[in-house]
Amino acid sequence: MKSVTFSEIVRIRERPYFLARQGTWRQLLPWMLTLLLGVPLLIGALHFIDPDTPLPFIVLPALAGALLPAAMMGPGRFEMSTRFDAHHMLGTLDEALVSLGYRRTVSDPDHLSYFRPRPWLSARDGSIVVAVSPHALQVVGPVGSLRLLQQRIAC
Repeated sequence: MKSVTFSEIVRIRERPYFLARQGTWRQLLPWMLTLLLGVPLLIGALHFIDPDTPLPFIVLPALAGALLPAAMMGPGRFEMSTRFDAHHMLGTLDEALVSLGYRRTVSDPDHLSYFRPRPWLSARDGSIVVAVSPHALQVVGPVGSLRLLQQRIAC
């Protein structure tokens, strides 16, 4: 992949699709259980280990850690540029996305769409969309998945 360059992952300034509408109970249940049960248990366990630690030093990092997955689901994009025709990179991109658990749904010459089947996500949540131009691929999807995708392709 010597002739391929990656741009930085840029966050898109739109609300993530899962926040733009009311989620179903299957989408909200894992997150709500984590917040309602997991975070208080973590705070209690850390306070039990060291009771002298001030509570804000335990609570604030635990809440930040609970909200981190929501930040990784936010939408972002990056570009893969090459000197050659961008259609030659589609095989490598497809292999990397399949290794991450994605499946191709739409396959036009200039537009590809992938999704990861998860029972708590709808079809658009967590999907990756690839726009093909003559010398670049623009990849749009969740920031966490885009970081993993860049690592897989760069290896």
